[in-house]
Amino acid sequence: GQQDLPIQIARKLLGNHKIVGYSVGNVAEALYGQQNGADYLGAGPIFPTGSKADAAEPIGLLQLKEIKKSVSIPIVGIGGIGLSNIHEIKATGIDGISLISAILGNDNIEQASRNLINIWKK
Repeated sequence: GQQDLPIQIARKLLGNHKIVGYSVGNVAEALYGQQNGADYLGAGPIFPTGSKADAAEPIGLLQLKEIKKSVSIPIVGIGGIGLSNIHEIKATGIDGISLISAILGNDNIEQASRNLINIWKK
Protein backbone atom coordinates (compact mmCIF):
# COMPACT_ATOMS: atom_id res chain seq x y z
CA GLY A 1 0.00 0.00 0.00
CA GLN A 2 0.88 3.65 -0.12
CA GLN A 3 1.74 3.59 3.59
CA ASP A 4 3.94 0.47 3.45
CA LEU A 5 7.71 0.35 3.12
CA PRO A 6 8.99 2.18 0.05
CA ILE A 7 9.60 -0.16 -2.87
CA GLN A 8 13.34 0.55 -2.88
CA ILE A 9 13.68 -0.49 0.78
CA ALA A 10 11.58 -3.63 0.27
CA ARG A 11 13.76 -4.54 -2.71
CA LYS A 12 16.95 -3.94 -0.72
CA LEU A 13 15.69 -6.13 2.13
CA LEU A 14 14.36 -8.91 -0.09
CA GLY A 15 16.90 -8.87 -2.91
CA ASN A 16 16.40 -9.11 -6.65
CA HIS A 17 15.05 -12.66 -6.65
CA LYS A 18 11.85 -11.95 -4.71
CA ILE A 19 8.62 -10.61 -6.14
CA VAL A 20 7.66 -7.14 -4.94
CA GLY A 21 4.18 -5.78 -5.52
CA TYR A 22 2.90 -2.25 -5.08
CA SER A 23 -0.69 -1.17 -4.46
CA VAL A 24 -2.00 1.66 -6.64
CA GLY A 25 -5.18 3.60 -7.21
CA ASN A 26 -4.25 5.86 -10.11
CA VAL A 27 -1.87 6.24 -13.06
CA ALA A 28 0.67 8.38 -11.18
CA GLU A 29 1.05 5.73 -8.49
CA ALA A 30 1.29 3.01 -11.16
CA LEU A 31 4.08 4.84 -12.98
CA TYR A 32 5.90 5.42 -9.71
CA GLY A 33 5.63 1.72 -8.84
CA GLN A 34 6.96 0.60 -12.20
CA GLN A 35 9.79 3.17 -12.26
CA ASN A 36 10.89 2.20 -8.75
CA GLY A 37 11.16 -1.53 -9.28
CA ALA A 38 7.80 -3.15 -8.52
CA ASP A 39 7.36 -6.49 -10.25
CA TYR A 40 3.58 -6.11 -10.38
CA LEU A 41 0.87 -3.69 -9.28
CA GLY A 42 -2.25 -4.38 -7.24
CA ALA A 43 -4.80 -1.91 -8.61
CA GLY A 44 -7.90 -0.92 -6.69
CA PRO A 45 -10.12 -1.23 -4.97
CA ILE A 46 -12.03 -1.49 -8.21
CA PHE A 47 -15.44 -1.78 -6.55
CA PRO A 48 -16.64 -1.22 -2.98
CA THR A 49 -15.42 -3.94 -0.64
CA GLY A 50 -16.22 -4.97 2.88
CA SER A 51 -13.10 -7.11 3.20
CA LYS A 52 -10.80 -4.27 4.25
CA ALA A 53 -11.92 -1.56 6.64
CA ASP A 54 -9.27 0.87 5.41
CA ALA A 55 -9.98 0.45 1.69
CA ALA A 56 -9.85 3.63 -0.39
CA GLU A 57 -12.64 4.87 -2.64
CA PRO A 58 -13.25 2.51 -5.59
CA ILE A 59 -11.36 3.41 -8.75
CA GLY A 60 -13.81 1.80 -11.19
CA LEU A 61 -13.22 0.12 -14.53
CA LEU A 62 -12.16 3.22 -16.48
CA GLN A 63 -9.35 4.04 -14.06
CA LEU A 64 -8.31 0.37 -14.07
CA LYS A 65 -8.02 0.46 -17.87
CA GLU A 66 -5.94 3.66 -17.69
CA ILE A 67 -3.59 2.08 -15.17
CA LYS A 68 -3.21 -1.00 -17.39
CA LYS A 69 -2.40 1.18 -20.43
CA SER A 70 0.15 3.25 -18.51
CA VAL A 71 2.58 0.50 -17.49
CA SER A 72 4.19 -2.62 -18.87
CA ILE A 73 4.35 -4.70 -15.68
CA PRO A 74 1.50 -7.04 -14.67
CA ILE A 75 -1.65 -5.61 -13.06
CA VAL A 76 -3.69 -7.54 -10.50
CA GLY A 77 -7.16 -6.18 -9.76
CA ILE A 78 -8.29 -5.98 -6.14
CA GLY A 79 -11.44 -5.00 -4.32
CA GLY A 80 -15.06 -6.01 -4.70
CA ILE A 81 -14.47 -8.62 -7.39
CA GLY A 82 -16.83 -11.58 -7.64
CA LEU A 83 -18.99 -13.65 -9.96
CA SER A 84 -21.21 -10.68 -10.76
CA ASN A 85 -18.40 -8.56 -12.24
CA ILE A 86 -15.47 -10.84 -13.07
CA HIS A 87 -16.25 -10.65 -16.83
CA GLU A 88 -16.07 -6.84 -16.73
CA ILE A 89 -12.75 -6.98 -14.91
CA LYS A 90 -11.28 -9.49 -17.36
CA ALA A 91 -12.37 -7.30 -20.30
CA THR A 92 -10.01 -4.53 -19.08
CA GLY A 93 -7.02 -6.66 -20.06
CA ILE A 94 -5.46 -6.88 -16.60
CA ASP A 95 -3.31 -9.87 -15.80
CA GLY A 96 -5.03 -11.28 -12.74
CA ILE A 97 -7.32 -10.75 -9.79
CA SER A 98 -7.05 -11.06 -6.03
CA LEU A 99 -10.13 -12.17 -4.11
CA ILE A 100 -11.24 -12.59 -0.51
CA SER A 101 -15.00 -12.58 0.04
CA ALA A 102 -15.81 -14.06 -3.39
CA ILE A 103 -14.14 -17.23 -2.12
CA LEU A 104 -14.28 -17.17 1.67
CA GLY A 105 -17.91 -15.99 1.68
CA ASN A 106 -19.03 -19.32 0.21
CA ASP A 107 -19.88 -22.56 1.99
CA ASN A 108 -17.85 -24.53 -0.56
CA ILE A 109 -14.57 -22.62 -0.84
CA GLU A 110 -13.02 -25.13 -3.23
CA GLN A 111 -15.94 -25.00 -5.66
CA ALA A 112 -16.11 -21.19 -5.49
CA SER A 113 -12.41 -21.05 -6.30
CA ARG A 114 -12.76 -23.45 -9.22
CA ASN A 115 -15.72 -21.50 -10.63
CA LEU A 116 -13.82 -18.22 -10.54
CA ILE A 117 -10.67 -19.79 -12.01
CA ASN A 118 -12.67 -21.34 -14.85
CA ILE A 119 -14.35 -18.03 -15.67
CA TRP A 120 -11.01 -16.18 -15.60
CA LYS A 121 -9.33 -18.72 -17.89
CA LYS A 122 -12.04 -18.53 -20.58
